[in-house]
Amino acid sequence: MSSSSRAQHRFIPDLSPERLREIQLDGLRRTVAQARNSPQYRALLDACGVGPGDIRSLDDLRRLPLTDVEDLRRGYPLPLLCVPEEEITRIHASSGTTGKRKILAYTRRDIETFCLQMARCYELAGLTPADRMQVAVGYGLWTAGAGFQLGSELFGMLTIPVGPGNLEMHLQLLADMGATCFGATASMALLLAEEAERAGLTGKLRLRKVICGAETRSEKMRLAIESKLGLEGSYDIAGMTEMYGPGTAMDCDAHSGLHYWADLFIIEVLDPETL
Repeated sequence: MSSSSRAQHRFIPDLSPERLREIQLDGLRRTVAQARNSPQYRALLDACGVGPGDIRSLDDLRRLPLTDVEDLRRGYPLPLLCVPEEEITRIHASSGTTGKRKILAYTRRDIETFCLQMARCYELAGLTPADRMQVAVGYGLWTAGAGFQLGSELFGMLTIPVGPGNLEMHLQLLADMGATCFGATASMALLLAEEAERAGLTGKLRLRKVICGAETRSEKMRLAIESKLGLEGSYDIAGMTEMYGPGTAMDCDAHSGLHYWADLFIIEVLDPETL
């Protein structure tokens, strides 16, 4: 990325490796201190003998205890809460394929960070505030709709919050509102592309980018979506409710992996057997 293109970024920070490590270490210390406000987290940390003062370097990350889905279920409905309940402004939940849904609580600052990571993804995709975003992902307890919409609004794009399904409405609004970006599951994007091709709309829409999430998308599928819609590019977006929602990471034009926001998260890779 050239220095001139970095200078145009409003949401993606230009951080040196040294500054990034400073941010991560400070964030790790603050996170451990905040976690001690939760009885569940405090018990886990005490069992490991770790407090905020024990975090002296990023290597100390390995001293911290692990949490898993059972920790979230055990604290239902507001697991691992580290702030007073009156500071919670929203909840989201995972899909809940087995048992009760995993409910995650959001403060106002959490929502601001959620919006920020989505805005960064739009910037990474080469969008600008002059673009128009049509949202075709689910709303409600699922994080996707809120994330795509609020991140788009923070980014400054005209936002068209339609939700999933209803291809006829989507095609009509794409034509009438001139959306230049479409956010959907990969299967929904492919269905839209096939329907647009059948309706002879390819080349008549202003659509230039598609962002897909929630499903695995093959290279063949990506190329089909781009070809049928005449796109400049399309991208996979990743996330999980435990990390705010979509926008945790996204690929770029190289399509060789995901970029994640290392000033917001530290991602640790563990052997599932030996940890």
